[in-house]
Amino acid sequence: MRHGLQQSADCVHCAQRTEATDHLLASCVFTREIWHRLLARVGFQHLCSSDESVLLDWWQQERMRVPESFRRGFDSLVLLVSWEVWKERNRRTFDSSCKTPTELVSLIRHEANDWIAAGFRSFAPLFTPAA
Repeated sequence: MRHGLQQSADCVHCAQRTEATDHLLASCVFTREIWHRLLARVGFQHLCSSDESVLLDWWQQERMRVPESFRRGFDSLVLLVSWEVWKERNRRTFDSSCKTPTELVSLIRHEANDWIAAGFRSFAPLFTPAA
């Protein structure tokens, strides 16, 4: 907004709070919906962030609750989800285009499956065939 690229400081995903990094990537209701849909498929929905979460604090806290065999995949998932949420923010801001949570989850799952196909096996436990 300070560069004149946005008309409002409100979050482009939810319009409920001022857009800030922690809000956008961890505590926004849109982002929390993405996390819930992804984590619920492997029974980790209890790890979802809250409406007051700070990204780094949430990530460090929840990764310790993830079984060790899932941690590398969880860490990468945090980065992938953050990247895709940021790109969605840019689509909404600059292209007047937006995806639904369902569409964004599908895009994230597709990207993760591409990573698995390229040899990143740490995602496999988080993206089972039923996912």
